[in-house]
This record gives sequence, structure tokens and C-alpha cells, in this order.
Amino acid sequence: MALYKSQGLGKHSDGILGLSPHKDMSKKKLHYLWSLKDNGIIDNAMVSFSVTSKDMGETPYALFGGYNSTQIVGGAAGLKTFKNYPNWLGTWALEGQGMYYGSEPMQKPGEDVAYPAIIDTGSSQLSIPPDVFDKIQANWAKALPNLDCTSDQTFCNAPESCDTVATKVKPIGFQMSDFVFELNPDQYLYRASEGKCYFVIHKCRLPGKNKDLFLIGDAFLRHFYSVYDFDKDQISLGINTHSQGKVSMYKPGERPAEA
Repeated sequence: MALYKSQGLGKHSDGILGLSPHKDMSKKKLHYLWSLKDNGIIDNAMVSFSVTSKDMGETPYALFGGYNSTQIVGGAAGLKTFKNYPNWLGTWALEGQGMYYGSEPMQKPGEDVAYPAIIDTGSSQLSIPPDVFDKIQANWAKALPNLDCTSDQTFCNAPESCDTVATKVKPIGFQMSDFVFELNPDQYLYRASEGKCYFVIHKCRLPGKNKDLFLIGDAFLRHFYSVYDFDKDQISLGINTHSQGKVSMYKPGERPAEA
């Protein structure tokens, strides 16, 4: 189903299913989720996603009309709900308030600029505003004198195993909408075939004002079960069961003690 227009589709694709908040409420009846609800197929105008990668041993899926509490650490109580953050792209977003390298803040919420944190289930990206990235890159460089952020146009890398790199760098936390979502080093490092370890968090390179965005794609979402409520204009996130112990969620100032 193409809601607006389709361009550049692969030869085996026949349409686009648009699941972002509808941009024109006068055309609400044309929206896929609301149409399913209005026709009695689902009870709630809601969709949820369990995103996976090849090494997780699970099949990714989308669930229309609700969510699967058994896929969430702590069940339904493990979900935290956030109001959709208004942004000029008209997409699902949280308020990107800051980042942490270990327990050290890279931005100070309330003092530094807040940016939209765009939730994009169709992207593999995990990109952050340039000023924030530069601070994190400087910390990586202190721990890894051989860090290379120039040979690849997008990603930093180090010429050693990711197992070794993971012992030298710290977890990274994204503070969004008054909650911190933290990834352990293993979760933001990628083992490349040429013997290099790549960092999947990179500097946002979109043009104009779009450069000041957090773009949260499946490198993040594979760890957090996500729910999108169209009626209430809300996003809910909870740790996916396959990522228990690999990531954490907590209120600012309540970071779990390191083992």
C-alpha cells in the first residue's frame, strides 16, 4: 500500500506500507492502522515491532493492534511510554536530551540543545548530532590510540578484535524523553571480515537542519521492543527478551552499578 508516493522500489516490491503518524488528519480514514480499526479487524490503532539481527536466532515481526508482553523483559510492566515528540519531519520521535559515555554526560539536559530523536524502523542507522559525536569520538581516541575515523566515510574503526576493543571502551547511553537507554560496548561494535572492529554509532551527515538529529534505527531497536499508538500519539519501549543483560533502561541518576 503506497500512502503518498513510491519511488525506487525493488523489482520484487509492489508498494510501501506507511506507518508514520499521518500528516493530514483530514485523510485519517486512508491510514492503514485506522482503517484496520475502523473495519473491526483490530481493536487498537497500534503496531509493535520486535526487530532482530541474524545472530539473535529469532524471527523479526510486526504485530498489528497490540503488543506481545512475553517479548519484553518484565512483561507489560517493562514498557515505558512516551509522548511522540513533535518534529519538522512529522515522524515518530522522542526528545533527544543528551548522551552518556559510561556515567559521564556528553550533553547536559536543560543546558545543551535538545534534538529530535527520530525512531526509524526502516533504517540501520544509529547517528547522532555532530557536536555530541565529536565528544564521544574523543573518548574513544583516548582509549584507542589506533582509532581510525578517516579511512571510512561514515564509521570509525580500530584494527583489532571487537572483543579487545570492548574491554577498552565504555557503554553509551542515549537520554531521550527523560529516560536513559544504554548499550554495552558489544552492542555498538561490529566485527568486520577484514579484521577491523567498526563502531556503528556515527556522526549524522544529513544536510541543513537535519544534521542536528538523533536517528535511531535497528542498531538500537533490535534491543528494545517498540510500540506505536496512533490514537494516543505515544511510543512505548521495553528491553527485548533477547537483549536482556546487553542493554539497560533507567531514569537519569539511577544508573545500575557496574559489575
